[in-house]
Amino acid sequence: MKSDNNIIKKSIVSSLIFVAFVVIVFIYIFHKNSFAELMIVFSDTRKKFILLGFTCMACFSICEALNLKTALNLFGTKIDFRNAYKYALAGFFTSSITPSSSGGDPMQLYLMTKDKIPVSHSLVTLLTKLLAFQFVTVTIALVSFFLSFDFFNNSFGNIKYLIFLGVFLNFLVFTFYFLMIFKQKIARFLVNIFYKLLEHFHYKKIDVLKEKVDLQLEEYQKAAMALRKNKKVFLKIILTTYLQMLLFYTIPYCVYLALGFTKANVFDFIKIQSILFVSVSALPFPGAVGISEFTFVKLYNYLYPKAVLGNAMIITRFINFYIYVVYAGIMLIYFIVKDNFKIEKEEK
Repeated sequence: MKSDNNIIKKSIVSSLIFVAFVVIVFIYIFHKNSFAELMIVFSDTRKKFILLGFTCMACFSICEALNLKTALNLFGTKIDFRNAYKYALAGFFTSSITPSSSGGDPMQLYLMTKDKIPVSHSLVTLLTKLLAFQFVTVTIALVSFFLSFDFFNNSFGNIKYLIFLGVFLNFLVFTFYFLMIFKQKIARFLVNIFYKLLEHFHYKKIDVLKEKVDLQLEEYQKAAMALRKNKKVFLKIILTTYLQMLLFYTIPYCVYLALGFTKANVFDFIKIQSILFVSVSALPFPGAVGISEFTFVKLYNYLYPKAVLGNAMIITRFINFYIYVVYAGIMLIYFIVKDNFKIEKEEK
């Protein structure tokens, strides 16, 4: 019960901070962009492409659910699609309202535990999903980055350093998880160096930290064994994640078409959106609110006329973020309340 209360309190605090960020960003956005003008622009959009954008966003969570279901089945836990979809929405919602998307995996682990899924299976599943996600986002971003290096390096002034930092940080995260799962000897060597540094600086709780890290390494080892034995399943998860992210990166192109533009192609948008995603995902802002909007305007300045760029950004962010956060939050509450009601009914 105490753990439940802590989860609820943290979620409420994160939600309030997120709402505060959103309010500040909206004040800034509509200070520079007329809401009435936005409504006029939106009324003139080709709605079939707006609907296509929402469909891509819906498929984003469906792909996440399929990956969770596949991974849990691989590690010996059978679940239905309904619960997998619940975990996917929970991950999106809590990632969106917490800095650096840090709350997604803990919330998914919490819900899996509540559904009596073994913690070991849950942890290995989330590690597998995370490794696939990092691999896919980093590879797409790196390919996009090198294919358009001169464009990003010469056209964006100081914001190019944010792009470099984002790509580099995400590459480091992927390398970390890869080493932890597949190269345990190297991982332990690096961890031991880290321990020695902590000892040098007289860190007092090093024994507690060692115990936690050793347990985590054991979970990574379990994931590695399972993935080596089931390479085809892991490949399936990676391919599904590629589909998931390509659909997500296509949403700005749907808005571009909805606004009546046709000069650029979908690959131009995938390249820019993949770079934008990795540039802001590691930064400590809830849902990258504010920084995503700022970076969008800078990166898409070369594809949109200046007069409609602000409105294009607002419509895109509403489709691939704001509206879906609300939807995910409402559905998450629905799933939790329904599950709790079912448990109480069974206990009676």
